[in-house]
Amino acid sequence: MPAPIRLYNTLSRTIEPLETREPGKVGLYVCGMTVYDFCHIGHARAMLAFDFVVRHLVHRGYDVNFVRNHTDVDDKIIARAKERGTDPLALSAFFVNALEEDLAALGLVAPTRTPKVSEHIGDILDLIGKLVEKGHAYKADNGDVYFAVESYPAYGQLSGKKLDDQRAGERVAVEAAKRHPADFALWKAASGDPTEPGWDSPWGRGRPGWHIECSAMARHYLGDTFDIHGGGIDLVFPHHENEIAQSECGTGHGPYARYWMHNGHLTLDKEKMSKSLGNVVKIREILREVPGEALRLLFGETHYRSPLPYSTEGLVRALGALDRIYSAKETALEVAAKGAPTPIEQVGDPGKELYALAVAFPAHFDAAMDDDFNTAEAIAHLFDLVRAVNRFGNDKKARAKGALVMGPVVTAFSLAANVLGIAAMEPQAFFDEVKQKRLAAAGKSPDTVEALIAARAAARVAKDWAEADRLRAELDAEGIVVMDNPTGSTWRMRVE
Repeated sequence: MPAPIRLYNTLSRTIEPLETREPGKVGLYVCGMTVYDFCHIGHARAMLAFDFVVRHLVHRGYDVNFVRNHTDVDDKIIARAKERGTDPLALSAFFVNALEEDLAALGLVAPTRTPKVSEHIGDILDLIGKLVEKGHAYKADNGDVYFAVESYPAYGQLSGKKLDDQRAGERVAVEAAKRHPADFALWKAASGDPTEPGWDSPWGRGRPGWHIECSAMARHYLGDTFDIHGGGIDLVFPHHENEIAQSECGTGHGPYARYWMHNGHLTLDKEKMSKSLGNVVKIREILREVPGEALRLLFGETHYRSPLPYSTEGLVRALGALDRIYSAKETALEVAAKGAPTPIEQVGDPGKELYALAVAFPAHFDAAMDDDFNTAEAIAHLFDLVRAVNRFGNDKKARAKGALVMGPVVTAFSLAANVLGIAAMEPQAFFDEVKQKRLAAAGKSPDTVEALIAARAAARVAKDWAEADRLRAELDAEGIVVMDNPTGSTWRMRVE
């Protein structure tokens, strides 16, 4: 049986043990993006939060059926397509592909399914039909089909909002066609504009409302009820509240999802990052400057439920921390491969300390992740290990005989790579990627750096130490760290 995991359930507002419908299996639905532009790092925060969740569930032995949708039919998509004079579905298809490229570059595990709204119109119509048949939905005078919130007494259970509070001029827009201000559209009547996507239905030609889409796709792939539903904290109301209502009323089964997980906002200048506010930093802009793991580390150092302030300085700090992790991994791999297998009791106190820390690491790491996916604590354990590796590795005599010490250290790095997606690369590949991206961001050429390195090497051969020192200082001023060794000189970008 998989190990016990505890998670915060927004529905109950408590930490609960994970008890799945089927032993050893998890059905997980996460709301994806509405794709009318390149996605920003606020979206990445949500996607990465649940990537950590999925990775840890798999690590702990669960068979995870992970569904994350693409909303490719929406008012915003239609408006953007009209601005550009293009077809809405072609526009959304372009941005779906762009998003998948970005998420792959961030190292996200691919979901089991990534359904699109446009591919599930039949499922949507079926669920709306059941709601109309059972009296939970009605066709209004304007041709739209609305869900009748008063037909579901438990409405508000997730958000804590009461129907009596849904007054005109507050959070819910009032339309004359609605019976109650909080009623929401399941099906929107066609506007008559032939450029807008539309489908035939029993209530006339039109397209689905936003909320019904996720209920229909989750039902198609996970059933009438499933284990975990996730998304950003901004989706609690009205989106997830409405999902519960329409799903449980339509299928007659509940709970729709046993657990509800919500990640906190990524903020910029204390405001939620969003396309509507215009305060966005796009994922691909960041990935041109740093490896994707830098974002993984930056986001993982804050618990998924907490708000996360973003700054360029914070990203640079995370890149520097990631560099230290990879330097320690490089040391561990080198010593494990080349060091003598000296018995642990003969490697000295730093070696014994490191060995004990590494052996205990999996248990401490798993305990942190089992406790509501506490990546921040798990990463803190990783840095404890990194510091111990550095203390041990600074002693050349210890390095020469530390192969047995480094065995469990290498295993610990593999665990972090599998669950957090951090330190997942070969160290040299990471250092090379940093070189490439940081040089490009600074407008510098690798050939120019190599020429300076070669000139310095020639000066050293000629014993022109003043020139060698001058060239080293010039490189240092450009953020280039030169490392001399018996076979020559190598270099890296300074990232702190």
